[in-house]
Amino acid sequence: MSYSLRLIDLHFHIISVGMICLLLSACSNSSVIKMSEFNGYAQGTTFHIVYEKKLNPDSIHLAIEKIFSDIDHSMSLYDTSSLISQVNRMRDTSIMVDRHFYNVFIISKKIYQASNGAFNPALYPLIKYWGFGAGDMTMPEKTTSSTIDSLKNLSNFDLFDIMKIGDDYRLIKRNPKLKLDFNGIAQGYTVDVIAEYLESLQILNYMVEVGGEVRAAGHNQQRKPWRIGIDKPVDPDHPRELIAIANLQNQSLATSGNYRKFYVKDGIKFAHTIDPVTGYPVQHSLLSVSFFAPTCAEADGYATACMVLGMDKAKELVARVDNSGIYLIYSDFKGDLQMFMSEGLKQNLQMLKGNNALQ
Repeated sequence: MSYSLRLIDLHFHIISVGMICLLLSACSNSSVIKMSEFNGYAQGTTFHIVYEKKLNPDSIHLAIEKIFSDIDHSMSLYDTSSLISQVNRMRDTSIMVDRHFYNVFIISKKIYQASNGAFNPALYPLIKYWGFGAGDMTMPEKTTSSTIDSLKNLSNFDLFDIMKIGDDYRLIKRNPKLKLDFNGIAQGYTVDVIAEYLESLQILNYMVEVGGEVRAAGHNQQRKPWRIGIDKPVDPDHPRELIAIANLQNQSLATSGNYRKFYVKDGIKFAHTIDPVTGYPVQHSLLSVSFFAPTCAEADGYATACMVLGMDKAKELVARVDNSGIYLIYSDFKGDLQMFMSEGLKQNLQMLKGNNALQ
């Protein structure tokens, strides 16, 4: 989940967890695209959807609500009756799942392989151990290498497989104690499903945001690319501040960071991103990753992977992913914020005054 993207340049005035929509300029009725807007709360966060008005909005909103419901039923760890909760509880090694579960598994496997395991949906045993699973954060009293090693053995995504048999989907897990967690990609996938639904209605100008994950197509109300603000990475008790603005058109953007979900124990900061190699929360200077990709599920998963990998390996990863870009914010040895952006983003990413992107 991301809390670092905000939409700007709209005729609406909305303030939510994920973004802020502000009227920055006035346009005559003849020059604007008529838009409908749908806001609400789903998947434990806010959503904001803006799309070209063509059909009855009520029927569209009902269909979008059903998409949220269907995906929650498939992959929500907070719903004890969801498919993923059943998968994690059951000792069966062959389990029927649904289309959404299958799709997310396939995309996850692709990102898992491309990132050399940095993105790993099988990490739930370790995530839960470190206190970042569903429910309140609880810190482990004492950590031993043997405990971490045993949990790492239960966090192997290679021990899962999935297959499509006719109209059915079957998940295979080679150890009944294995568990899955799609929180690092499910919201991005939800954005894609909603976007594809709008496109099926021939709606080609839209912006879909769920929990800060964004996919935009066509133009905004002023017939310009959608403008998405990226937050400066600061602790939750500091006021939010924009650090850059991205022009987004026929592209997706997701931001992952360790500056909002963490706890401090014995003077050490433990962030929610877990390194599959060590089994411990990551410890590096990278604070925020904004990943640009064709689909939001890809952007979401790769942003998570980059937060695990750190600066240098994140740059190597984005170079291997087609049609992608990356904007990194990190802390230097003095504790000052520094930035890096992919070469291809320079035309579409505007740094705000006082912030300089470094190469």
